[in-house]
Amino acid sequence: MNNVFLTKRVEFCASHRYHHPHWPDEKNVTVFGRACNLHGHGHNYLLDVSIGGPVNPVTGMVLNMYDLKHILEVVLAEFDHKDLDKDTPYFTTTIATPENLAVVLSKQIASHLQSAYLERVRLFEDEDLYVDYPSSSDCQVNTIFLTRRYHFSAAHRLHTDHLSPEKNKEIFGKCNNPNGHGHNYTFEITLCGQPHPDTGAIYDLSHLDQVVNDTIVNRFDHQHINYDPAFRNTTTTGENLLVLIWDLISKEIPVTMLYKVGLIETRDNYFEYYGRNKRPSTQPAP
Repeated sequence: MNNVFLTKRVEFCASHRYHHPHWPDEKNVTVFGRACNLHGHGHNYLLDVSIGGPVNPVTGMVLNMYDLKHILEVVLAEFDHKDLDKDTPYFTTTIATPENLAVVLSKQIASHLQSAYLERVRLFEDEDLYVDYPSSSDCQVNTIFLTRRYHFSAAHRLHTDHLSPEKNKEIFGKCNNPNGHGHNYTFEITLCGQPHPDTGAIYDLSHLDQVVNDTIVNRFDHQHINYDPAFRNTTTTGENLLVLIWDLISKEIPVTMLYKVGLIETRDNYFEYYGRNKRPSTQPAP
């Protein structure tokens, strides 16, 4: 029988501080901002652990969920309600970024598994920032997928002048309403890389935020997308909007790091795009 994958979600709370001991205070503040506050800060972390393996013919399980729960309780006892820098031995020489923390947690969890194997950990630092560490992938060691979520509200109308009014209404239905309609859009940018030895991050999030706010959020938030110059001759579908987002972001972010962009139009409509002529070879689970 082929391998089956199961995922267990757990939560834990911890604090940490971003600080490079060999840098002057001014540089630490410049690079890390408020995250280098002397007394640290904290998060409610959310951890998804995906396990893979063959189904046991007797129990019908890849791994007993109670056993997995116990493993995670044992592992997280070192981290839950702790200061990651001062109370654990893992971040004496590295910074406890979500990238580095995901790698550490992955190794600790994998060391307790026997009949199954660790496929991936996904660590949420907050609702709009998470990292995937696909430990059993074909990627280079310590390759991290970092996803950042952003939001904007906009109106649009699905309509094309290449079709008759009747055909537009037939194809687009209510979305062809002459006065338009709107969405609270959420879009995701996924970068792929290895944590920098000095910062523990795969990319400067402050720069990413600036790029996204300047090129995407400020352009579309509280606007009617049909009146954007890019859609003068293009239908404002989620697909076309997502391709435009990729094209705009890829002018500012290295394409070698830009892995995927995703767009949530409604709770039941999601689009994703990996760039022109690009196919995902190894990707984190949805």
